[in-house]
Amino acid sequence: AVTLMPSSGDRRGFTSSGTRAAAAAAAAQAQVSGDLSGVLAEVEALLSRGGTAPKDIADAAMALAYLQARGDRRVWGKLFEAAAAAKADFDAASLTSFLWAANTAGVGHFKTLYEMAGPAAKLLPSLSPAQLAVVVEALGAAGVNDTELLKAVSGRVVSKAGEFSAAQLAKVLAGFAAAGVPDVAMTKAVLAGLGGKAGADASAKDISQVLWALAKAGRADASVLPAMSKALGAKLSAADAPQDLLAGLWGLAQLGAKADVGLLSKAAGAVKGAVGDLSTEQQIYAAWSFALLGQADKELYSSLFTAVGAALSASADCVPVPVLACLAEAQLLVADRMGGQAPKLPEQVLNYALRMHSVVGDAAKVKAGSAGAAFRAEVAEATARAAGARYKPEIAAAVAALPKTTADGLPMEMAVDSLKVAVLPVDVASLSSSSPRVPLGPVLARAELLKARGYLPAIVAAPEFNAQPNATAKAKFVLAAIKAAGGNVTALEKKLNEPFDPYAE
Repeated sequence: AVTLMPSSGDRRGFTSSGTRAAAAAAAAQAQVSGDLSGVLAEVEALLSRGGTAPKDIADAAMALAYLQARGDRRVWGKLFEAAAAAKADFDAASLTSFLWAANTAGVGHFKTLYEMAGPAAKLLPSLSPAQLAVVVEALGAAGVNDTELLKAVSGRVVSKAGEFSAAQLAKVLAGFAAAGVPDVAMTKAVLAGLGGKAGADASAKDISQVLWALAKAGRADASVLPAMSKALGAKLSAADAPQDLLAGLWGLAQLGAKADVGLLSKAAGAVKGAVGDLSTEQQIYAAWSFALLGQADKELYSSLFTAVGAALSASADCVPVPVLACLAEAQLLVADRMGGQAPKLPEQVLNYALRMHSVVGDAAKVKAGSAGAAFRAEVAEATARAAGARYKPEIAAAVAALPKTTADGLPMEMAVDSLKVAVLPVDVASLSSSSPRVPLGPVLARAELLKARGYLPAIVAAPEFNAQPNATAKAKFVLAAIKAAGGNVTALEKKLNEPFDPYAE
C-alpha cells in the first residue's frame, strides 16, 4: 500500500527542505491541463497488462505528478508495484524521472524505494550530476540510507565537486541530511563548492536547502553561516517559494546563527503575503524561527497565530505533538519580546500547546534512557554542591529543592534562586555535531525564555561535564557554567575550594 511520507517525530525538525513543496508548486505553475480521470484510467489499463517497461512507469508517474494526482493512492500503489517488479531494468533517465515524480507528488512506499537504491548504485557511473542530485534527494526524502549508494555518491561529489552546480550540490546535501547520514567530507566539499564558482549561481532556494541540511545534521559552522544568511537575503525575491525560505530560516534558528537584518525584513514580508499557502506545521515553524531569530513584527505574528489558532481549534491533532511544543515556545518568545503589543493565540490553543510542551519534555527524558537520567542526576548533585551543600543530607535536600516554577508557570528543572540561575543540562543530541559543540535551537529557545524571566541560563554540556574526574570537579564545572552565564560565584568558589572533612563535628 502507498503511504504519504510521514512527518518526523523528532523534537525539532522542519520535515522537508522545502524542495518538495517548491517542486509541487512549480508543477502546478506549469499549468498542465488534462482529463485526470482519463489519465488515471489509461495508467491503470497500462499497468493491468503487466510487464510494464520502466520508461512507461516513469512517464505515468510524471503525468500523475504534473496533474497533482497525489490523492489517488490505489493508482500510485500499482505504480510502485510495477516499479518494484521492473527495478532491475531501469535506466538512468527512467529512474530519475520516476523518483522525481514520487518525491514531487509527496507519495512513497519505503520498501520499493529502498529497493531502488540498488539499481541507483549500479547506474551511478552513468548518472549525470543533475540526475544524481535528483535521485539522492528523492531517496533521502523517503528515508533511504543505503550505505553502498551513499558512500559512492560521497566519493564522487568529493572528488568531482566542480562538475556540480549550486542547485545540484544543495540537493545532494539535503538528500544525505534527510536520510540521517552525516558525511563530514562531503559536507566540506559542498560548502567549498558553494564558496567558489558554484556559489555565484546559487539561488535563494539552494542556500535555504543547504541551511536546512546543515541544521538537520547539526553542523553549526560559524565560518559559513553569517555569509549564507547574508547571501540568502540578497538572493531572495518574490519568485521564491515561501516553503523554501522557511527551510532556510528554520536552519538558521536551529543552528543559533544570527540572521542578517535585511533577510529578516524581506522574509517577514514574503511570509506575511503567503500565510494561506503554508500548512499549519509550516506556519508554526515560521513563528518559531522568526521569534528565535529576534524578529518583532506584529502583523507577521498576528497572521500566523490567527491561522494556526483556527486550524487547531478545528482539529487539535492536525500537527504532530512536537510541533505543538514549538508553538508554545513561539508564543512565549513573541510575548516576551513584544510585551502588551504581542499577538496572541486563542487561550485554549495556547494552554493545549503548553501541555504538549511538557509532554514533549517528559518524553525526551524517557527517550534519553538510563544514561540520560544518570547525567541529569549528576548535574543536579553537582549544582547542589556548587551552591554550598556538603553533607549527604544537605545535598539530598538541595537537589530536591532545585525544581522550580516561574511566576507565570514556566517549569525549571534546576534553579538556584539565590543566584537567579537556571542550570540547563544539555545532552549530546541537543548539541551541534561540529566543533565547538554548541547548543541547538530548542536549548537556545529555553535559554531566551529563562532570561526574560530574570534567570541566567547556565549551559552544562554532557561531553565536558562527564569528562570531569570526580564530584568536586563536576561542581566546579557547574560553577564555571554559572559564571560564564553572568553569575557572581566568587564566594561559592572560595567555599568549594575549602578543605572539607565529612567526619568533623
